[in-house]
Amino acid sequence: MGVKRWGAENRSEGAAGFTLIELLVVITVIAILMALLFPAFRGAQEQAKRTQAKNDVTQIVTAVNAFYTEYGQYPVTDSSADFTVDGLNSNTNDKLFNALRGQGLDTTTNPKDIAFFSPPDVKDPANPRSGIGTAAATLGQYFDPWGKPYIARLDTTFDNVVSPNPYQLNAGASASVSGGVIAWSFGPDGKSDSVPGPAPDKKAGTNDDDVISWQ
Repeated sequence: MGVKRWGAENRSEGAAGFTLIELLVVITVIAILMALLFPAFRGAQEQAKRTQAKNDVTQIVTAVNAFYTEYGQYPVTDSSADFTVDGLNSNTNDKLFNALRGQGLDTTTNPKDIAFFSPPDVKDPANPRSGIGTAAATLGQYFDPWGKPYIARLDTTFDNVVSPNPYQLNAGASASVSGGVIAWSFGPDGKSDSVPGPAPDKKAGTNDDDVISWQ
């Protein structure tokens, strides 16, 4: 008859695994770490989107200026006032961006079919963000990272200023912006008083997070 090895049995039982309390402690620690890191992750995501939007509006301005250099006119119909394409109300921004993208999209306005810039298509046609819309309702429109169309205002009165400035305060020192074109985004909240505008203050209310090309 064998002798029981109590020491070995006790060690085996002790090393069988974590207790329920130990598991709860580990889960709690992980939850706390996730709660601490999530805001930082979201903040980094938003900063990346703002950087992308800033690059996009800068590219829009560069493309329109290149178009003007090539053709001596802007890729929109002239009007008695500086022309705005906003994609928010009855007019859309697809004509402007079709003319700038080439690819045979608007050979009347861009007869040489030059690609002045090449933004990507949106990844989700039903929820367009960060690119050119491909669904029937949004075809050709250029969307910011938060899903709103980019806005552009062009100097179609040819006086070398874009008027009016979309903001009365904190977006330039005057009621007009020097140059031939400006572009902007409504930012993360998707809201702004700049259209039809002008908004009272760039740094107030829903205007504060707007991304603009001229500052």
